[in-house]
Amino acid sequence: MEIELDLRTEQLNAWRTAAILILILTLVGLGAIGARVTPVAADNSPKLLSWQDWRLLQAERAYRAELAVLQEDAAQLANMLEEHPSPVAAQILAERIARHAKAGDASLAAARETLLMAALNVRDWSAGTLGRDTAVQSVKDAFALLGQ
Repeated sequence: MEIELDLRTEQLNAWRTAAILILILTLVGLGAIGARVTPVAADNSPKLLSWQDWRLLQAERAYRAELAVLQEDAAQLANMLEEHPSPVAAQILAERIARHAKAGDASLAAARETLLMAALNVRDWSAGTLGRDTAVQSVKDAFALLGQ
């Protein structure tokens, strides 16, 4: 009795099996990702995003990112008030805050202006031309507008 093996058929079947397994794992992975990121409606059912919904999500993401940058700048100003910095360090921080405050979301315009004024006040305080109480109050005002 003879047994013949066609190796080409065996290899082809192995490749097909591997491809099907990879496809199944990919689909399961995409399904798991999709379940976590799919928005839901009020009744807990999946919601299809319209173009306006997508634009709103983008605007919210940009707002949160800008707010985080401004809050970090305000925290650095507060830290600078705790230590008596050199005027050069205060000037560098004020310039960086001025770059961050140049443009952004319209709803954060007042917070950007207040933070910029606080940075200038801290810079002036470190140079000795402004009282510490004024600089502290301007940083507190910036924190209040930034929700901290």
